[in-house]
Amino acid sequence: MPLWERYQQCRVTTDLTELVLIIDQIERVMPAGSAPPSWMRAWGHNVTNQPLRTAVHPQALGAACTLRAAAVMIEAEHLMEARALSQRVLARYSSRDWAYYVDQAKEALAGLHDSAPAVVAFRPDRALPR
Repeated sequence: MPLWERYQQCRVTTDLTELVLIIDQIERVMPAGSAPPSWMRAWGHNVTNQPLRTAVHPQALGAACTLRAAAVMIEAEHLMEARALSQRVLARYSSRDWAYYVDQAKEALAGLHDSAPAVVAFRPDRALPR
């Protein structure tokens, strides 16, 4: 339940520092199944851990929260941070199981590319007197 509460907080907060903290907390949760009883392990490779059965998957919460944080960063005009969070989704959730979130991150990055500010470099001409 605390994980779900943190995700709910992610959905409403606009505090950038808190968003990053929530993402880190959610991503630290590792889903794990329950191990079979010791007497069953004697059967060898035919016995495996039971999968975790929850209503929501911690990785789905992490991906969704990271995308929300990126959107808040865009609104606050922190474009580099938003880009980093979108790329984080691409790196951490590259499995086919998370294709929805990867597509959302790609769309966000494409939008950031279109709105990227021009970079102007100033090179003073050393031949000109000062």
